[in-house]
Amino acid sequence: MEELIKPYPAAIRLKIYEISHQAVNEKRLRRIFPPKPVSAGIILSYRCTGECRHCMYACSPKWSGDWISENDLYRILSQLSDKILPSPLGRDRVGINYGLHFTGGEPFLNFDLLVKGVEMAKDLGIPSIFVETNSFWCVDDESTRRRLETLRHAGLDGILVSVNPFSSSTSHSRG
Repeated sequence: MEELIKPYPAAIRLKIYEISHQAVNEKRLRRIFPPKPVSAGIILSYRCTGECRHCMYACSPKWSGDWISENDLYRILSQLSDKILPSPLGRDRVGINYGLHFTGGEPFLNFDLLVKGVEMAKDLGIPSIFVETNSFWCVDDESTRRRLETLRHAGLDGILVSVNPFSSSTSHSRG
């Protein structure tokens, strides 16, 4: 580039240099700063009781039981805590494109980790916390109520039940 600039007077060379650097810097800035997140989903594991064709992460019982560690979960939630926007309906309400949701795989396969994650998120001030589940764990009224009350007490604001009524291949194994 220096060879192209030399034949011009100093003032013009300086202006050409400034314009070219400004263009380079603007291009760099566009690559460095993606849009700010307003919502997030945390995958606790890819392990699931189902093997649904509509699952965007290809979760299934075939995945190993690897779960995100509590330390990694806290680190991620801490980084998101000042970025997540609440639902337009309020901080304690859920909306599809707002707030934080725990997903996978099936988060209820590690209920203790799910509860811990909800507690961490609530303690960090993250709004509109919900969980996505296939509801395999809803086997009777008493145990279902107990789990929901535990999560509500931990700070959960809602539940999204994942089903696909157009696919007969959605399969769930209990346990």
